[in-house]
Amino acid sequence: MKKIHLPVILLSSAVLFLTVACHISGTSYSADDSKGYAEAIKLLQRNIDTTMYKIYEMKFETSQPQGNKLETVTVKMVSDGNKAYSQKIMLTGAQVVFPTEAIPRAFDSPVYTEVKGIDLSTFNAKQIEEQINKAKKLIPKENKFQAVYDYCITETVPSATELDNGFSDWGQQRTTFNLSFTQTTPDGKKGFVEVRVVVEDDGNVRFDID
Repeated sequence: MKKIHLPVILLSSAVLFLTVACHISGTSYSADDSKGYAEAIKLLQRNIDTTMYKIYEMKFETSQPQGNKLETVTVKMVSDGNKAYSQKIMLTGAQVVFPTEAIPRAFDSPVYTEVKGIDLSTFNAKQIEEQINKAKKLIPKENKFQAVYDYCITETVPSATELDNGFSDWGQQRTTFNLSFTQTTPDGKKGFVEVRVVVEDDGNVRFDID
């Protein structure tokens, strides 16, 4: 296995305090388990009319990189009138649905008929867990998995900046997530490494460390 050389973030009492202080009682899901993702899809299906909107980005996040507790899901979507919106749902506690917000066209300018969209009816939460488990196997044996702190599926849509750059792979979907694992520095101090994981088209995963 290729040896991983990444900056080590040292653990501190401040980090541990923040993780505890931000804990929300009530509903709670581990970010490396399919249950939270499956629940998020149910909430999205109940709150988004997919006959009027196509989702082109879906991002699951935790509030603390080392907490491994899935807390929010945010989607970006385009209406049949070619207007972009974002919708955020809190998965922990009372599962709050935040108001829909319009996205300025200077940022995202999707065209409804050209967006393939993420199909909630066929979304496979188990597949996410499988991808995370594959990434865990890439962690060097002397280290230990710590957390997944975001998981994102994105379909490329036009925006002002990308159009200026001549970017043109509209409709391509990418899946990435960020995880961390423990590591010891050469001087013996404890810390953790954060790494971006890329999911390939065939379902395999790799660390994006090039």
